[in-house]
Amino acid sequence: MATPKTSTGTKAARPGRTLGASKPRSLTSVPATAKKPSGKKGVNPLSSLGAMANKTSDAASLVTGKGKIVGGVLAVLAVLVVVAIVVINSGLFTATDIQIQGSEHVTKHDAIQLIDLPEGTSLFNVDPDQITEDLKQNPWVSGVDVQRQFPHTLIITPMERKVIAIAYISSDDLAWAIGDDDTWIAPLSTSVEVDDQGNVITTGQGSNTLTGIDAALALAKHYGAVLLTDVSADVAPVSGQAVSSKAVKAGLDYVRGFSSEFLGQVKDISTPSVEAISANLNSGIEVSLGDSDDIAKKERVVTKLLSQVEGVTYINVRSPGNYTFRNAPTS
Repeated sequence: MATPKTSTGTKAARPGRTLGASKPRSLTSVPATAKKPSGKKGVNPLSSLGAMANKTSDAASLVTGKGKIVGGVLAVLAVLVVVAIVVINSGLFTATDIQIQGSEHVTKHDAIQLIDLPEGTSLFNVDPDQITEDLKQNPWVSGVDVQRQFPHTLIITPMERKVIAIAYISSDDLAWAIGDDDTWIAPLSTSVEVDDQGNVITTGQGSNTLTGIDAALALAKHYGAVLLTDVSADVAPVSGQAVSSKAVKAGLDYVRGFSSEFLGQVKDISTPSVEAISANLNSGIEVSLGDSDDIAKKERVVTKLLSQVEGVTYINVRSPGNYTFRNAPTS
């Protein structure tokens, strides 16, 4: 993926002004015998009016000069705008080399079918928002990266939603991918090929084939997601729409609320209803969680209990301040 690059310029510093040395003043001495003129000197009113007229004329000339400067600047800007419009709408930067990248679930062919670029699109007038809207017709797409490479190359790369959970609906034998924005993405095949370590193989050369909930669990591992099980049969996912089931949303709250270390111990989260949510750990221990309040506190109780008590098989932390547990009988 690539994004458009922008560059910024630097502004040159203005050189400082050097002040010159002031010239010495010459003083004219007055003879000691000289007499001061008697009386006050009169003011010529015609001279005063002439001075005022001169000042007014100077001010008008200054305003006229500034007006000419502003008018010249605006004229230059108008010319530049016209030139820019001509260049942008000319064929100098027409997108003749359009490269559309594929992704895991959005092939290049699929993307080409969805994108509708107007004829004569240039690198300047291309509309990334419209391209994103076009590609979002595929529910796997969360956004689009549009990169311009002058003079003629346009690179379009879809960005996919991150899968945080796989909801297995046993009544339909479907495994639905759920995005990190709580959106139903798409149903996945519940017949997958895996290698000897249980990793999903997409090349068709796996050593084993898994079906049903086992396939859903392998898919959750493949995406680094959490498997949600016991999803009610009345949950009806629609690609691209938000999850509305309260039980599934509560399960997603646990997926986000648990630490990554604790999630690494979780095999699946059962979500038949909000009050009956529970987690099954890889060790075989069942943890009754209840609604999605106090998630961090519930995790601390479970983690501490497992570190202090051996042989635990069941923990109830619906009320983390008053938890209970069972452990296997010792012989």
